[in-house]
Amino acid sequence: MRRREFFVGTAATAAIGFARPVCAQTDARSPSIKRIAFVHLTEKLEGLTVRGRYKAFFGELNRLGYIEGKNLVVERYSALGQMERYDVVARAAVASHPDLIISIGTLLARQLMPLTATIPILTTSGDPIASGLVTNLARPDGNITGINVDVGLELYGKRLQFLRETVGKLSNVRLLIPASAILYWDMAIEPLLRRTGIPITAAVLADKVINREAYERVFDAMEAERVDGLVVADSPEHITNREVIVDLAARRHLPTIYPYREYVDVGGLASYGTDTADLLRRLANMADQILRGAKPGDIPFYQQTKFELVLNRTTARSLGLEFPPSLLSVADEVIE
Repeated sequence: MRRREFFVGTAATAAIGFARPVCAQTDARSPSIKRIAFVHLTEKLEGLTVRGRYKAFFGELNRLGYIEGKNLVVERYSALGQMERYDVVARAAVASHPDLIISIGTLLARQLMPLTATIPILTTSGDPIASGLVTNLARPDGNITGINVDVGLELYGKRLQFLRETVGKLSNVRLLIPASAILYWDMAIEPLLRRTGIPITAAVLADKVINREAYERVFDAMEAERVDGLVVADSPEHITNREVIVDLAARRHLPTIYPYREYVDVGGLASYGTDTADLLRRLANMADQILRGAKPGDIPFYQQTKFELVLNRTTARSLGLEFPPSLLSVADEVIE
């Protein structure tokens, strides 16, 4: 196996090595070999593999007959959480001329749109119409389709409800969001959560470079403000730094509910949100359609509808809490 790495400015991008017959330029361009550019805002490169968070995606591709190193070449790109590098990474992916670009998140899809009208793009997006990606979910028409992960802001209300059931009483809650989402908070999320009667405001991750130090500053501020509950927004910046967030919440004994089970798997208290494994398998099946010749404009955006509640009983007990029977009875999984 041969590893080939390169950098675009300070944003790391990489093409993982393959056996030499596949990696050779002439073979890599063979019609029998498909090429995917996998682009992410924040995920570390090792997470974009069958051994990382995206193992459900690559596992489903394998089941469908696409084997990396044999008939599939995957080039991986990440801005590693540096907002000023989004455009650079998007341009690098387009310049590689793949058969398909997989873009995780709306922001990168918007960066890709003006760069190519011919390379198919698959994306996960919250409200693709409002974000300007397409005008029709049933028939996107252009070169972009994917999965609509927007299921309404009520999801945040459910998370807050589950957190209150776990803690008992909440009087000073925060929603952890990146600065890029502050307008969305002001216009939509905050008015909805205010109706719950639980005092909640935004804890904004304002740093341009999103790393442990940036999160520590936010958690230090919350500790000084005696915050008694935290809801983590479903932003890609957070999922990449899930171990950091879970560790900081544990150190400060702060009850926290997360958007995905990956947080609970590394010690988080509870999560409620999209079943990411199901989402990624569906994304792989859509990739298969396109690699076989289907046009993105003829493939409707899929509306994600499968959700899961995951509880970590060990973490609850470390916080001096116990999940009530009402939550245990509806949980999809309880980690002991």
